[in-house]
Amino acid sequence: MLPGDFARCSGTHNLHGHLADLRALVVANQKGIHLVQELISSYGLEVVQAYMAHIQHHAEVAVRNLLRKVSMTTDGVLRESDKMDYGSVINLRVEIDLKEGSATFDFEGTSPMVINKLNAPKAINKSAIIYCLKCMVGYDIPLNQGCLAPIHLLIPK
Repeated sequence: MLPGDFARCSGTHNLHGHLADLRALVVANQKGIHLVQELISSYGLEVVQAYMAHIQHHAEVAVRNLLRKVSMTTDGVLRESDKMDYGSVINLRVEIDLKEGSATFDFEGTSPMVINKLNAPKAINKSAIIYCLKCMVGYDIPLNQGCLAPIHLLIPK
C-alpha cells in the first residue's frame, strides 16, 4: 500500500521507524520474560505469583480509595464532552459507587469510528483510564490490572 491509496488513509510515511519500534517492543517483552523467569528460578512460582497478586491488590485498593474520595467531593457523577479536530465527539460519563469504591466509565454518545488513523480501540481507552487513575492516586503504584479491577467500561459498538 502506498500513502494515499485509499480515501482518508495515509498509509505510512515512516515504515522503517515503525518496524524499529516493533522490534524494540519485542526486545522489551523478551527482556521482561527473562526477568520473570529469573525471579521464578530464584524464589519459585508460588512466591512470585503471591507477590504479583499483592501488587495488583494494592493497586486496586488505591484506586478504590481514590474513587471514594472523588465521590465524596462530587455528586458521584462526572461528565465531560470534547470535540476532535475532525468533528468527532468524545462523551464520557463516570458514575462512582461510593460504597463499592468502583466506577463505570460510559462513553455513550461518542461518535462512531471514522475511516482514518485517529480511532481509539478498547485497549487504548483502558490504557488512558489506567494511566489517569494511577496519576490521580497521589502516590507511586505500578501500572497493573489491579488498577482496572474496580472499573466497568462501556464503549458503544
